[in-house]
Amino acid sequence: MIIIKSNMLDFIKKKYNLLIPIFLIVVLSVAVILYTREYKSNRYVETEDIEVYQYFSGVKMEYIASISRNKKDVILDYLPKDYVVDLSSIPIYIKDADRVIFPKEMSIVFPIKSSEYKLNSLTELYKENNLYYLNLKDLNQFFDHAFFYDGQDLYFFIDAVTIIVDDTKVELSPLSYLNCLHNNIIEYYDKESDTYGQINIEDSALVTNDYMTINVNTDRIIYNNDFLLLTNDFSVLKKITEIEK
Repeated sequence: MIIIKSNMLDFIKKKYNLLIPIFLIVVLSVAVILYTREYKSNRYVETEDIEVYQYFSGVKMEYIASISRNKKDVILDYLPKDYVVDLSSIPIYIKDADRVIFPKEMSIVFPIKSSEYKLNSLTELYKENNLYYLNLKDLNQFFDHAFFYDGQDLYFFIDAVTIIVDDTKVELSPLSYLNCLHNNIIEYYDKESDTYGQINIEDSALVTNDYMTINVNTDRIIYNNDFLLLTNDFSVLKKITEIEK
């Protein structure tokens, strides 16, 4: 055994100058293969025409969109067909599915944890086995107790909420949203009933459920003796890379 180890050491010493370059070549080759595989996975595009719909000022617009995805099923491009569609932050609903695409940059807010993160445009939200998932670059993970905010006037909810405007109450089902217009009007869309409505605001406008209360007039999450002001400057937010348990 000692003789074998001695012979091995002598061999390594003699071939040292040759072994190091070979080792580096092997390591670099493996790194290039892994990088190429990851790059192709991210950039590979499969395009499919999908039926979608959005609500614009109370009018339901149904159309076909070409949606391009990479091998990880992340949306890379979204192109309406046959119609010119102004893609604002109004959510895009995939017809007959619990899937929503956010065409613009959004924030995701976890009110229980008092945290807010930035999401890329074309982030996809979907429901599977009664769990909600975020699907975007570098992340496909389930989450709960959260809502989405466009930094201006639109709020999107994954759970049922109640809109309380003065003496008026409106129940919204999961995957619904509201949008505060500039003339003291709230427009809302209820996913379960597929209905659109408007409410006039005279004083206050709150959104509440069993884990949060939001003042949509002031963009604040209200706690017992405190509040969290939502940001409209997404450049100060971190991009979400992992959802805390």
